[in-house]
Amino acid sequence: MQVSKDNIDNKTLSIRISTDGFCFCRYAPSLPDSLKYSFYKPDRALTLAANLQRGIEACPFIIAGESYSVKAIIETDEFITLPAEYDDKPQYKHYHRYAFPNKDARVEIFSNRLNAQGMTVIFPVEKSLCANLQSLGDVAYYAPVSIFMGLLTRMEIPQQRYMLACFQGDMSLYIAVDNGKVQLTNCFKESGDDSVYYLLSIWKELGLSQTEDMLYICGDRCVEERLLLISRFIKNCKRMNGNSLFAANLLNRMEGIPFDLMALMLCE
Repeated sequence: MQVSKDNIDNKTLSIRISTDGFCFCRYAPSLPDSLKYSFYKPDRALTLAANLQRGIEACPFIIAGESYSVKAIIETDEFITLPAEYDDKPQYKHYHRYAFPNKDARVEIFSNRLNAQGMTVIFPVEKSLCANLQSLGDVAYYAPVSIFMGLLTRMEIPQQRYMLACFQGDMSLYIAVDNGKVQLTNCFKESGDDSVYYLLSIWKELGLSQTEDMLYICGDRCVEERLLLISRFIKNCKRMNGNSLFAANLLNRMEGIPFDLMALMLCE
């Protein structure tokens, strides 16, 4: 098949999978008006895989029988970061089983290699989800933490020590960096204002300064309210969003597109 702008737009599909919902997006940066976006709210009575199948069937720009190049973001708090010297693919399942011994074994383990950080992120995907996604075509899997660590590498951040906090759905993700090296990655499922408590606890445990070091905040869950609250304890707080990082385009003009999905399409 001859590669053209039209079939690139028609064949590339990005999907974000979360218990909060499924985001489907088609966008080719070379085609400014190519954005197509759809959100599917899951039925809590159904499995994640069953909801994904319904979401695929309901998506107005997924054509039955067509094959796509799929980029799938899997929201999970079960990721593991490995130093490059321990990146041994045959051992991935053993690493995951050791870290999460009580989790369902019916998963496939995928990885994102982060060469700039000298590490690999491994994370699980339910086999039933894999089957649904693979029915669409070739699939590349990503964990949100991988996308954010890659994004931090591309950003020109003046501070030597800083932390990123992302509040997305019922998940909160934290990445701490010291002199260009990732010091900590962690993710929690939370309720209420637990995220503020976790963030301040991590900040204190890492010995970050309340007056000198920087906190970047992003996400879709009460970010402005949390920014105001946290700024009472940490002097340097800044919201990170698509408008401040990426050139003007349809993605950052449309409300509701998750930040990690936007970053994947614009940076990958």
